[in-house]
Amino acid sequence: MLNFNLQFNINPSVCYGDKSLTHRALIISAIASGKSTIRNVALCDDVLATAKCLRTLGAQIEIDGTTATVTPISTPNDNVMLDCQNSGTTARLLAGVVAGLGITATFIGDQSLTKRPMKRVMEPLTELGARFTTQDGQLFTIHPSKLVGKRLTAKVNSAQVKSAVLLAGLFAEGATQYVEPIATRTHTETMLSTCGVNVANCTVTKSTPKPMDVTIPNDMSSASFLIALALLTNQSVTLPNVGINEGRVGFLTVSKRSGAQIFVENVRTSFGELVADIRVEKGAISPLFATSTDVVNAIDEIPILSVLALATQGTHTFQCVAELMHKECNRIDAIIDMARVCGQTATFDGTNLTIVSNGKLPTKPHFHVFGDHRMAMCACVLSIACGGGSVDSFPVEVSFPNFLDAVGICPKKFCVIGSNVSQSKSPILHTILAKNANVCCSYDAVNLPVDISDEDLLKTISAYDGANITLPFKNRVANLLGASIPSVNTVGKGFEPTSTDGFGVTQALLTNGIDVNNKPLWIVGAGGGAEATIVELAGKCPMQVVNRTAEKAHVLAKKYNLSTDIPHPYGILTFVPECDFEQNLPLPTSCQFVFISAYNGASGLRNKANERGTKVVDGLQMLYHQGTKSFALWTNTPIQQDYQQFSDFLTKENLL
Repeated sequence: MLNFNLQFNINPSVCYGDKSLTHRALIISAIASGKSTIRNVALCDDVLATAKCLRTLGAQIEIDGTTATVTPISTPNDNVMLDCQNSGTTARLLAGVVAGLGITATFIGDQSLTKRPMKRVMEPLTELGARFTTQDGQLFTIHPSKLVGKRLTAKVNSAQVKSAVLLAGLFAEGATQYVEPIATRTHTETMLSTCGVNVANCTVTKSTPKPMDVTIPNDMSSASFLIALALLTNQSVTLPNVGINEGRVGFLTVSKRSGAQIFVENVRTSFGELVADIRVEKGAISPLFATSTDVVNAIDEIPILSVLALATQGTHTFQCVAELMHKECNRIDAIIDMARVCGQTATFDGTNLTIVSNGKLPTKPHFHVFGDHRMAMCACVLSIACGGGSVDSFPVEVSFPNFLDAVGICPKKFCVIGSNVSQSKSPILHTILAKNANVCCSYDAVNLPVDISDEDLLKTISAYDGANITLPFKNRVANLLGASIPSVNTVGKGFEPTSTDGFGVTQALLTNGIDVNNKPLWIVGAGGGAEATIVELAGKCPMQVVNRTAEKAHVLAKKYNLSTDIPHPYGILTFVPECDFEQNLPLPTSCQFVFISAYNGASGLRNKANERGTKVVDGLQMLYHQGTKSFALWTNTPIQQDYQQFSDFLTKENLL
């Protein structure tokens, strides 16, 4: 979760090396005739996946800051596993190289990558003689192959497939030619040519590239988000050293055609690539139209062009965009959902995408980005243009890890830490709290192994401005941080480690009209939540601890001078999960309510209370109230109580 407000400042000095060029520079350097130096590399997850795979194959790659030094593969390693993570570029381009190295290599990737089409690269490489096998859970395996050059015609408009074929052609007997009905970006041909390979007419023969010494220009795809933000917020900005390869400027072409005041200045050539400074001036734009050629030249920028469309009144058309269905997510569906959140309409007829907008943006929208880095940056730009908003995740490390630096946003970082918090509702809660308080922050769910070292546990906590601590770390963190209480659930900067669990329980009871002052209670359980509640209620009402292990109950009773015999409790507060012990607990007729700390969890006491018509207070309300207090401590903002908003959101999103 990440919440944005309107406070931003585009920072043109932030460098963001071109991802496509960095991939290719590393790969070509790894099969070159000597050591290469590459500066301003894109240090994103996709590129790092390529570097890791090349090291596995036998290349030596050292990265110092944003400079990579590459010593090429001498004798390739055989029978290797290449983890391409989320990077389709890594998988497809390296398929061409590995097919030529004459080794066996199995390509794997994350769940997203395994869903993306790989036949498009396997089929042309097979025509050259590459031998593939496939297996569930893998992308493919390449076996030792003898490559023979051929003339191939593109079946899909893909620079990645073309690059794979040309790279394989460097190892093939005879000439390898690749014919494209619609030309795609020429990064690979340009770089090979600059490294001494003859690639005239998109044809190569067996060759070894010369080593390179290159400074990668800034990334046009990344720059497009900054340009769009400037256009939507009426800013003037100049972005230096941006690559403007003719196959990468579709975003500029479409935007300028619609009246955007974008100027390409100081054009020069660097290592065969055109580079320029891009100046954006204030001004309005009219409806957007992208031809099929524009789309090929802006396939990764169609989502951010869609953002401009949603903010601009009129009907906007993007032709031949079906390829967007095969990206990190189905970006067609993601754009349609983004339009829905904005109150606008986007439709797809199987070929063309049409957006109809009245130009009015919503107030503080919440976007789903489907785990896609480009959709996340689109949502950020839209959120800022809306005056604030939020996203459910923000995986920009995939392509533009310093994106927030580039837009001048420095969010507070919060999280919940536990051994199983993937389904925690806390990120949703803090999205709502941040939105209402207009606080720019992120909130992560961090799963840690139970046996994590003290050093690594503290290191994880220190990486955040504030953290909620849950099972099984509450007592351990309290001890490590020298807390004055035995169990903590909230830590942060500027205040003592504390527990807001007790506050959450008492507020949940109060909002349900339950006053426990001077009323006898059973506290079921002896863990951190139970003890925090005892501390909160100490001196206000008589309490008895009921626990499976009588000795633990006795310890708490002695520590807090509690009763050991309350036969007729006014209410029961249980902090244990459903189990034989919990199911067998009696529900005395005196009991007027049951509080269940586990939200929506199975509970024998809940069932008995429901059968009798006794009021049940669910732990979701405790979560809400303890979360509001944690948020107030972290951000120094007043506690705002609106549980119904939280509950309504969970219901709307089918999260209950």
